Amino acid sequence: MESTTKIWLWCINHPVKTIVIVAVFVRLLIAILYGHITLYPDSEDYKVLAERILSLNLAGYEGERPPGYPLLLCFSGLSDLVTVIFQLVMGVCTLVAGYKTLLLMDVEKRIALVMTLFGTTYLPSVFFEFAILTETFILLVVTLIFYVFFSIIKDKESSSKNYLWLSLLCGYLVLIKMFYVYLAILLFIILVLHNHSSLKIITRKYALTLLIPLFVFLGWSYVNKLNTGLFVSSTFYGFNIAQNCVWFADNTTEEYREIGNVYVRYRYENPKDKEIAMTIWEAYPELKARTGLSFPDLSKKMYDYSIATIKKNPGLYLEQVLVSWRDFWKTSLYWEVYSFSVPESHIVVMYVCYTGRIVLQLVKILFVLLIPYNIVVAIRRRKLTPEAIISLIILFASLLQAFATYGTNSRFSYPFEILMVTSVLLNALQYYRYRLKRKTAP
Repeated sequence: MESTTKIWLWCINHPVKTIVIVAVFVRLLIAILYGHITLYPDSEDYKVLAERILSLNLAGYEGERPPGYPLLLCFSGLSDLVTVIFQLVMGVCTLVAGYKTLLLMDVEKRIALVMTLFGTTYLPSVFFEFAILTETFILLVVTLIFYVFFSIIKDKESSSKNYLWLSLLCGYLVLIKMFYVYLAILLFIILVLHNHSSLKIITRKYALTLLIPLFVFLGWSYVNKLNTGLFVSSTFYGFNIAQNCVWFADNTTEEYREIGNVYVRYRYENPKDKEIAMTIWEAYPELKARTGLSFPDLSKKMYDYSIATIKKNPGLYLEQVLVSWRDFWKTSLYWEVYSFSVPESHIVVMYVCYTGRIVLQLVKILFVLLIPYNIVVAIRRRKLTPEAIISLIILFASLLQAFATYGTNSRFSYPFEILMVTSVLLNALQYYRYRLKRKTAP
């Protein structure tokens, strides 16, 4: 018992070392048991762009992906193994940054350490680190953004250097996934509302938050225009919104009847063997053959088709948006369950993963229920608390992605899961202090 107490005291006195040791141990264990690098169709897209970047030749690139994640692949020498090692290090750094963020929000040191140690055992995050996907990189950058952002919120006299860091991080986040340009805009608005500053400070400091992200967003869109003739952040845009039309694909205008008929035919072929949201990608080869269009031009046509079809079916579209919004709040697990190096271990690991996902799912449900409360309290007190800020930012993300696409929606919520847990923890501590105050009141 005494030795256990000594170990715990050492952990309390060396929290960062403790987090790193436990996180590294968990990752080494999964590396031994799983020993597999997971590849997806997205992975190939990133590699194609990485090869172009290394050859310094973007001419003719069709603009499917932004270059943020492919740059990481370039630094790894296009080696999947080196990329995974980078991502495992990122996972450990994310946990440390998450712990530091909890301390920044005045969470007691022991509670912050315990919560972070629980986070080290959430295996779905570790399996993302073994996949050639953007999620691990995005999670690290998002966590760092909020660490810097809450540092600024806490210190009104924060130097311009912190705003520059915030802008750089937001800019690189946009470079990884253009969707996140909304985050920089929202953070700028929150800074203005929170500090009620003069126009001079707004233009000198806060506007810096927007400068780099907008430059990245517009700059990459311009690169796509040079290569495809379309000023868009990604040429996937038409197909993404078309995914929201999957259940009413054939109820379209006469102009797009052929597209609708092809789309709906693939929806009904072997529906049990596929994810319905991905139907448009199964129809893509036939649509390309029938139209004779390049990928960017076909994406533009799919966008026009989607807008026309949505206008004709606004009610069904809103129903689909609600489904996409609901799916945002689910949890993700990206692995190949039958690819374990130690096959006998996959059942135990699976149960650990599912237990963690159930707990996180309950936290997510609680977070959603607390969103109205956090926003109403902030309005009444005329003060943006960390819980309200997190609630607003994640609520906006959930709505934007729901209107934009259908399919793998839970991947959009993954980078925000650590913030959801943080927000619920802050609410719980607030409630505990309130009850304690009532008990001790005379």
